Parts: sequence; C-alpha cells; structure tokens
Amino acid sequence: MKTRPSRHPHDTLQTARRSAFPLDARHLEVLAALILAMIQARSVVLYTLKTHVHLPGSLETRYQRLRRFVRFDFPEHLFARFALSFLPAGELHLILDRTHWKLGKQDVNILLLSAVWDSFSLPLMWTLLPHGGSSSQQVREALLTRFLPCCPDRSIGSLLADRAFIGKTWFTFLDQHGIAPCIRLPATATIGTGRLPVWACFKKLQAGELRRWHRPVVVYGVSLRLCATKNAAGDVLYLAYRGHASINLRRYAQRWQAEHLHSALKTRGFNLEDTGLTQAERVSTLLTCVSAAFIWACVTGQLLASKQPVQRKTHGHRAVSVFRLGLDHLQDLLLHPSPSSWRALYALMPSFDG
Repeated sequence: MKTRPSRHPHDTLQTARRSAFPLDARHLEVLAALILAMIQARSVVLYTLKTHVHLPGSLETRYQRLRRFVRFDFPEHLFARFALSFLPAGELHLILDRTHWKLGKQDVNILLLSAVWDSFSLPLMWTLLPHGGSSSQQVREALLTRFLPCCPDRSIGSLLADRAFIGKTWFTFLDQHGIAPCIRLPATATIGTGRLPVWACFKKLQAGELRRWHRPVVVYGVSLRLCATKNAAGDVLYLAYRGHASINLRRYAQRWQAEHLHSALKTRGFNLEDTGLTQAERVSTLLTCVSAAFIWACVTGQLLASKQPVQRKTHGHRAVSVFRLGLDHLQDLLLHPSPSSWRALYALMPSFDG
C-alpha cells in the first residue's frame, strides 16, 4: 500500500491551489507560504511572518518578497469563485457589513460581502473605503455589480444588512437584480406615500411580540413587507423583507455570522488589526490570504466535528467553534513538523478544494 507523501505541506498546498488560483509560479508560491504561516503564527504581520514562511533566502529576502506580494493586485473574482465552491447548492443568502479599525490617525474601513454558511459567514468580496464612515449607496452597488458575474448559476435568496445600509437607489438596485432585502430599518425611516415613520406603525409593542404590517408598503421606493419585534431589553427591530415574517426574522438573526467572521479574522483568530498596512490594495491582498486561511480552518473544523461531535454548552452552542477547532488542529500540526504531521496536513487538503 502506497503511503501518502511526507514532503513539506507548502509544496503540496501550492500544487493543490493551482487550479483555483491560476497565478504565475512566484505569486502562487508566496500565497501558499502565507496561508500556512498565518495559521502557524496566528498573525498577519509581515515582519513576524518572515520567520514562518517556507520560502528560500535570508530573513530580509523573505520579508521583501512578502512586501512585494501584498502590492500584487490579486484578481478578486478568483477568490470569490473559490469561496463560493464551499457553499452548499441552493440559494445564496448574502450579508453586507463593515469592519473598521484605526492605525494611528489612519482609518482601515472594509465593506465586506459574505454569505451565510455555518456559524460563521464566508467572505466573498470586499471594498476598502477611503474614510472611516458608512458606505455610500453607489459603493454598495459597485460591490454587488462586481460580485454578481462570479455566480451566474446561483440564485440569491436575500441580502441581510443592518440599518446603516438603506436608501432609495440602493433598494431599487436590489429590486432590479431580483435580490430580496432582509434589512433592518431605523425607527425614523418613512414608508408609503404619506411618509409615515416606521415607529408609528408599531406603537405599544410588547416585549417578545411579533407584529406584521397588514399589507405591502413602499419602503425607499420598493414595495416590501414590514414587521417589528421587541426584545427583553426594550430594543425594537423594524425589518423590511419579502415573504414570511417568521422566516425572515430567523434569517436576519444569521446576520450575526458576519460578526463572528470579523472576530475570527481579528482578535479571536488572525489579529488582522495588527497589520501595519493601510493602503487599500495591500490590505485587500492580505485579506485574500487570511480569508483563505480562515476557510481552511473552518472546513477542517467541520471535518473534525463530523468525526467526533463537539461538546455543547447548556445554551446549545458548541463549546468550541468549528473555526477554532480547525485552527487549533492545523496550527498544532504545523508547530510540530514531522513526516506524520505533514501526511496529516496532506490528508486535510482535499477538504480545502471546495
């Protein structure tokens, strides 16, 4: 019986990623090295990663290669199609959100499009905003316009977003492309021809109550349904949607998957905020690498959980997320290099093929 190869995982990963990322050999070599190094170091800091990447040359030579690589304009459609391959067949439910931090006085502000996946959303495509505030309707439209050709054979069931992602041209754009909004409205949003504020439609709402508006109504120029519910803390959720209220409320709750994704990319995983990069194209290329590492950690965690179910806490959630389960396992294999650990990594690479 033939044994699996025990060569360094960098060589195997570089070969495995060639079909998904048909880049020139030098770029593909650095991409594979960065994915492995980010998992091993749980860092995105290039100066730190120079000691972890499996690349030839001195420390300074490796560092300069990493710096040159992040200046590379990575084809975003390649990553989007790669990420989509991990999603199950059927409708896509997209999430639009922002993640933001400051480096000194410089804002790093990412408008991130992801898809409902497991307990984490899966990153698909993004735009770096040149300021620290909210995105404009035109920027959101441009992001979706770039993404849609990447999934011509997949229907989009809905787009989930918080109350910052509103506006007439934006809602009209979604309507024209057949994308149903599942978007939270601010209390001051006006509806119908009478410009009635949405809070006035749901007066005296009780905690735990779900109330539906009796008919479709025009919201930001588009005919939609409305519902509202209040939690125990007294916060009211006003939701614009198509279809059934209960289904859309459950779906909107999945918007928190984007928060889990941001946490995994940042403080609970790869510490993305530690990067000293601020230029948009460099942050974007770095985000491509760390998103690929995130996906491998998640699919590895899913595979491990399928073999040995993870203990659940009293509230029903896993004691350890599939992301942390997979990241811990991959990091452990990389930190203890041996022919057996490399064979184990080799065995996990098919799950990273989408």
